Amino acid sequence: MSDPNQISFSIAFFCSAFAACFAEFCTIPLDTAKVRLQLQKKVGVDTEVGLPKYKGLLGTVKTIARDEGISALWKGIVPGLHRQCLYGGLRIGLYDPVKTFLVGSAFVGEVPIYHMILAALLTGEYF
Repeated sequence: MSDPNQISFSIAFFCSAFAACFAEFCTIPLDTAKVRLQLQKKVGVDTEVGLPKYKGLLGTVKTIARDEGISALWKGIVPGLHRQCLYGGLRIGLYDPVKTFLVGSAFVGEVPIYHMILAALLTGEYF
């Protein structure tokens, strides 16, 4: 007989995928700004390049929103949500089933730490 408090794989997958997608949606504007800062050319002393377009993380967010519109901060959200839905859902959703597989379904008691570490490594969780 199964434990009524046990969460099914489909529920765990859905909840973890939703959480990962929500986090992606909230953080993608900062990630977009970070990438723009990383890709802009560095200004050297000897070069005759003008001042950099972006300065600081929040300044970059403001510049992108002003010049390209606020929706430009969410460029790339669709592939990001696909990635997070699959990766986040599988990574977190598979942890408990893999851990149960490693110790056996009839195991009672506290799961040994090496089984937890191995399950985390196999599912890509890394704690």
